[in-house]
Amino acid sequence: MSRFEDLSPYAYTPGIGVPPGVEAFTVGWLEKQDDFPRGDVPAAFVESLGVLCRDDSQNAMRGLFPCTLPHPEGKPAYPVAIEVGGRRVTLGAAEIRVVAEDGRWLIAPNLVHHYITAHAYLPPAEFIEAVTARRTAPRM
Repeated sequence: MSRFEDLSPYAYTPGIGVPPGVEAFTVGWLEKQDDFPRGDVPAAFVESLGVLCRDDSQNAMRGLFPCTLPHPEGKPAYPVAIEVGGRRVTLGAAEIRVVAEDGRWLIAPNLVHHYITAHAYLPPAEFIEAVTARRTAPRM
């Protein structure tokens, strides 16, 4: 996976699924060497993020990316998966695309769920708000 600063212009797969004229920005594209914001997030946000990972992952890729962040207990399971509503959801091969209140698209790898729950990554407030509201970007 690639590394992008939070809220930098989206450049992972430019031109794929982002309509002309839409401003798209990255959230949660982390790598092992990163120093990133950490903190607590609301439970409703984590629940909504899980539902979006299960029901609305977009721009699926071939192959699965592992988590490269350090794990004190050893290597994480590969592939990384979560349980949402009794269903196993594999992370690391798609994106979560939500729309901020100002209309910008915020695009994160769906592995962001693991970064938040296992590594205390604190995404930007506008991402938390858009995910909690489940304001997904339209599929293209």
